Amino acid sequence: MGLIITKEPLKTSILNKKSFQVPIFKENDDDLKYNNKNSIIINELLNEAERKIKSCEYTETEKILQLAINFGSPYSAAKLGYNNLQGLNSTLKPNYALSAAYYLIALKFIKTIPNKEWDVNLILEVIEGLTELYRFHFNHQRDLLIWNHGIKMMKFIENTLKDPNVLMDKEIQKIKALKIHITFCLALTAEFESKFTSNYKEAVNLYYKCEQVGRCGIKVADKLIKKAHTKFRLLESRVPRVQPICATCNFEAKNLKAIWNLLVCSKCQTVACCSRECLKNHLNLHKKSN
Repeated sequence: MGLIITKEPLKTSILNKKSFQVPIFKENDDDLKYNNKNSIIINELLNEAERKIKSCEYTETEKILQLAINFGSPYSAAKLGYNNLQGLNSTLKPNYALSAAYYLIALKFIKTIPNKEWDVNLILEVIEGLTELYRFHFNHQRDLLIWNHGIKMMKFIENTLKDPNVLMDKEIQKIKALKIHITFCLALTAEFESKFTSNYKEAVNLYYKCEQVGRCGIKVADKLIKKAHTKFRLLESRVPRVQPICATCNFEAKNLKAIWNLLVCSKCQTVACCSRECLKNHLNLHKKSN
């Protein structure tokens, strides 16, 4: 995911002349680097953006935040992600693809910052936004490229959070919320993929894992716990309780129709057979063992 970055000096006149720049989505891009030398400029821009939004100058606010992104500000990227997700009065209508692009730019910047310096509040804000996009506004098949890129970034965040040295104990509640959001998005992805494979086992396991994280006291994340429980109950019945392999002839059922046609042994209830003849032969084994 990249930006067209200009090399113009930072002047007030830029804010009036600089056209709004749209991030171009790319699978691999290492051009976005957080630079501590730019922190003073970024802070000035963020303060200016705050003043503009308080005076209802929304167009100018967007231009300033865009400029701050060019200097490596994850906060500006997250703010633009939120603005494009929710809209900004009559000035900016929701643009979900653009919202996701900005959220992912924010995660790109965060990825370049040392783990111990991560702002958990910012990361949670970004992941919450992506979760809303995945649940309500994205189509898995249509938006597959940006969807998968987001999942890749979430997995990176999740793996980093497993390091006990990364964050302090006071952030446990928010880290728990992050785990809930990320696991729910992984489960949602597995559910969509299951529609093509007819294998809902991974989706069911992930929804269960999400539920097992438990409540964290953050309202949005706790609602996902309830939703994960509902999803788990709905999909659980689609997962066979026995292996989809005939216990007699080793026929393997590879689609949902073939799986449902299997006959479960009424004696042991641990295996299935592909036909009545195979089931009869299997039942004979029970008789011999008795």
